[in-house]
Amino acid sequence: MKRTLAAALLSVAVATPAFADGGFYIGGTLGRAATSNFGAPLTKSSDTVYGGLVGYQFNPNFGVEAQYTGAGKFATATMSGKSDIFTVDAVGTLPLADSFALYGKLGIGSSKSKISDATLTYQGASRTAATYGLGVQYNATPQVGIRFGWDRYGSAVTSAGAKTNFNSNVWAAGIVYAF
Repeated sequence: MKRTLAAALLSVAVATPAFADGGFYIGGTLGRAATSNFGAPLTKSSDTVYGGLVGYQFNPNFGVEAQYTGAGKFATATMSGKSDIFTVDAVGTLPLADSFALYGKLGIGSSKSKISDATLTYQGASRTAATYGLGVQYNATPQVGIRFGWDRYGSAVTSAGAKTNFNSNVWAAGIVYAF
């Protein structure tokens, strides 16, 4: 799957742009996730993650974005799990120069955790929570941008009938292609 995503990103980056006046864009990300505030000692709390996004830039300072991404794998002494997130975010952009901009994201995300637990103590769970992030984007061409950013997501597991919320911090590099 990672090779397929890398090939798709490379083909988007080198393809002849089909530029139109609309503000739609697509992209992909590859990064590192770290689980925090789990509530139990973790033996594994970070993982390589990837995701895809689609967005619309209304003007140079505001857009909306939908993203599906991994939020990392985690483990305790008796269980292992992973979380995936779907988010919808408002994206504020502050252009610094012709090719550089800072961006901030604020939105809502829906996570789903899957668990493998030999003791049946933990079970997967869903959580809807606020998401946010910050980053920088370099526009290599008017259609192709390269991003580096940080996002924070909320996830959950169920243990002994009670839901335990935790967070994932994702540092990622990505590429976006504007149509």
